[in-house]
Amino acid sequence: MVGPLVQVFQRSALRHRSFRMLWIATLLSSTARWADLVVVGWLTLELTDSALMVGIVTACKMAGIVLSPLMGVAVDRMDRRKLLMLASMVSGLNSALMLALLLTGQLTVTYLVTISLVSSLIWALDNPTRQAFVPDLVEPEDLNNAIATNSVATEITVIAGPALGGLLIPIFGMSGAYCLITIIYCLDLLVLFQLKGVKQSAPQLHESPIQSLLNGFRYAWGNHAVLFPLLIALMLNLLVAPYRYSFLPLFARYILDAGPEGYGFLTSMAGCGALVTGLWMISQKRIGRRGHLLLLGGLLWPATLFLFSLSTSYYLSLILVFLAGLAQAICWTMIATLILSNTAQSMRGRVMGLRTGVVISLPFGNLLAGAAAQSWGPSVAMGAYTATAVLLMTLIFILAPKLRKLE
Repeated sequence: MVGPLVQVFQRSALRHRSFRMLWIATLLSSTARWADLVVVGWLTLELTDSALMVGIVTACKMAGIVLSPLMGVAVDRMDRRKLLMLASMVSGLNSALMLALLLTGQLTVTYLVTISLVSSLIWALDNPTRQAFVPDLVEPEDLNNAIATNSVATEITVIAGPALGGLLIPIFGMSGAYCLITIIYCLDLLVLFQLKGVKQSAPQLHESPIQSLLNGFRYAWGNHAVLFPLLIALMLNLLVAPYRYSFLPLFARYILDAGPEGYGFLTSMAGCGALVTGLWMISQKRIGRRGHLLLLGGLLWPATLFLFSLSTSYYLSLILVFLAGLAQAICWTMIATLILSNTAQSMRGRVMGLRTGVVISLPFGNLLAGAAAQSWGPSVAMGAYTATAVLLMTLIFILAPKLRKLE
């Protein structure tokens, strides 16, 4: 096994030291973020016993991304390494504040909402910066592999983060989980300190920030290889992605009777599926028909989750979430690859800001999911969500033949 793994490493973008440091930093920061999302969801449920409040808090956790297109302007103008360090520092302080409130017994839903909003602003800065930074660290011929490898780093943390968040709660309590999250952010900051000597590819801009932002919108609107993946991401974030944040805690507690440990394992299984897909993508020298793969993944992802909404078996649910993770990784990796591969260097920060910005549909999806689950129950609400997504993706598959041909 060692020989093939060494060959994969030698062919991958990880052979570039600067990209390797960013990859490690992504492992750390994304692990902390996922653990935080799991803990916040369960903590809100314990504090309020309300499905609607879980939806509200998780929506606040992502609401700040409405500003991500403006953050993308900053990414094209400023040192991306320093922006990532700033985001890591504030995230660590945010987690330390949560820890202090838990230890002193002063944590309330108001604090949860406020801290979640701050966290969402940091994500709005961190995500486009991290994605736009990738082309600065590798050769052009390694870009596709670097995007897939970076996605694998994120999906590894989808396994580690929920496991840490869900499994540490019954062992060390909420405060123990946030102590670990704070430590991870400190390690992330230390790794970013080691990422030096990178020459940013985007030129300095002399236009006003507003004009720069408008130019980013015009560029995305006129580039179909960017516009179509953005619109699909908008829809998937609204109707499919809320399953992890708003539905899984409810299914774990009320439908499957699995507790926080079961919740952590359910979320981790989605990460396992995504990891398998990511490792396969890294091993491929070139992946063709990326538009076709995007549409296929966009159909399979909500279809497997529709079956999940009908399940009352914990072990069957684990399998279905694993399959959903496979399809989810195909969707997100193909979207990122198509967008970055078809975007000019000078526009990457703004375009990736827009890519992060379309996630604004996710907090709305979380909020509506919480309200629907409160009124109809988790199973009916999730079934309605995913069935709608399957119908829309089927229509896109039929009506957008040009999308299937994108490379």
